[in-house]
Amino acid sequence: MATPQSVRYLNEIRALNALFRSGGMSRADLARMLGLNRSTTGHIIANLMADALVVELPNGGRGETAAKTGRPGINIEINPAGATFLGAEIGVDRLTVVAIDLCANEIRRISTPFPTHQQPLEAGIDRVAAMIGEVIDGLADKALIRGLCVTLPALLDAEGKVINALIIGWRDVDLKAMITERLAARFPQLELQVSIENDANAFAIAETYRDPSHSAETVAFLLIENGAGGGIVIGGRLFRGSTGFAGEFGQIVLGSEGFYGGRHKPGHLESYIGKDAVLARYRANGAAEGADLDQLIAALEAGDASAIRTVREWGGGLAIGLIQLSSVLNPGVIILGGTVAPLFRFVAEEVEAGMRREFLEGFPMPKIEVSSLGLEGPALGGALIMHQRMFSIDESAIYASAQPITLFQT
Repeated sequence: MATPQSVRYLNEIRALNALFRSGGMSRADLARMLGLNRSTTGHIIANLMADALVVELPNGGRGETAAKTGRPGINIEINPAGATFLGAEIGVDRLTVVAIDLCANEIRRISTPFPTHQQPLEAGIDRVAAMIGEVIDGLADKALIRGLCVTLPALLDAEGKVINALIIGWRDVDLKAMITERLAARFPQLELQVSIENDANAFAIAETYRDPSHSAETVAFLLIENGAGGGIVIGGRLFRGSTGFAGEFGQIVLGSEGFYGGRHKPGHLESYIGKDAVLARYRANGAAEGADLDQLIAALEAGDASAIRTVREWGGGLAIGLIQLSSVLNPGVIILGGTVAPLFRFVAEEVEAGMRREFLEGFPMPKIEVSSLGLEGPALGGALIMHQRMFSIDESAIYASAQPITLFQT
């Protein structure tokens, strides 16, 4: 049976979620939303205020009672300063660290170019740990940090170990332990919860967690960088599959050799549509040897024939991948992100037409969007994953034997 402490925990989590999603409300409105009487709701609010997780703001709005009497309302709102969450991304050619507050607003970001795939393992981990330390040093209260999530393009086990990060050349790396060790040496008094996540999964959370419009549908994400990764969100939650590897869309097999096999499995989708592949294709179509993605986009905008040919060939590979993805998942929305995603606008009509030709008659066409997030999407997603954990219900806590339960148990 649930204990009184677990019921309190459950109600506090429910209240935090209601306030987070609504932006704040009156005590009376919160009581109605939770289905509790005002006295019980008052105790919940008092506990959350004692923990500095919520605040009262006069004239913040009018609840139903205030509207009837004409008195100015007092809103209960999430206290932005109540907690901090950190996210970091180890990318192929850059490192990023982001901090967000309890309202999930970004409060700090640092990013630097770094050729992870060309540097020794220890150098990359030392550098990202130093950047995380720099962000922590800049926070007003280190004790309010509720977690760090480090993201990277890799297959990971449940303990945060890197099984295979082919694109950056890492295998069998205990990344969680290595990050934890470095931060513990720099901040010996700080007990920091560290998590490791696939970058495409983090990108998926960054796109959906704060946006309720996707909360009731299946959304597929394709993160296209040097390679390609993916994520699946169903009803606002990541779908991980039986062993945590669901959504590896970059590994869809198209056959043949692909266009760039250096750090990819030949013939897999990412060897056709990743940045390495599209730039190799662009050079094969006549571009200068050192041509980069920005130059390709500029050439497309100028109507250059070799650039147009390149992006059409790229779009053909993308369409085949999206057809297979859609046929299996039937998503309502597919969101493209990463540095290569801006190419889609040049071939959107061709890609969608190619998909429609292959779908069975009557099969619904998913909406395809390009992410509005910048390059720091996976780092932001990492921070949001830690935020989501704090705002999620730990079912084991609900049925724990009469043990006091703290709000931050995960």
